[in-house]
Amino acid sequence: MDEDEIRRALDAQTDHWIRHEMDAWGAYFTDDCDFITHRGVWWRTRRDNVEGHKDVPAPVVEQKRNYTQEVVDIAAIAPDVALVHTRWSWPDHTPPGAAAPEDRAGLITMVLVRRDGAWKIRAVHNTRVNGLDDVAGRPEREHAPAER
Repeated sequence: MDEDEIRRALDAQTDHWIRHEMDAWGAYFTDDCDFITHRGVWWRTRRDNVEGHKDVPAPVVEQKRNYTQEVVDIAAIAPDVALVHTRWSWPDHTPPGAAAPEDRAGLITMVLVRRDGAWKIRAVHNTRVNGLDDVAGRPEREHAPAER
């Protein structure tokens, strides 16, 4: 497994996200991908995932320039399967109808598979980190990859 190749693919995918180039962004997913949004919406194909992510109000698209995502952990599950965790941040995000911006952050869990010589995203679960968890604020429970 080439971790650098996975990181490059996810960096490029994030760049397409920020520019709202959703068809190019979608090319990094398998046709049969699963994507669970931070709100619990579950898309079960690349087409549904891309179309769902295209349906974003223009003011939100303009704010994407503030978005960042970094890979925090990559683990091989099988020769052509990787479990990837990323951390994202979206400061000064103003949701439609909101009076003031908010700093958003989250964790993403992905399963990537190597198909036709390229790493593709087969499954995603996006979770917002909002500090309202039962264990929020306890130092031993901070959001960091587990030690192996």
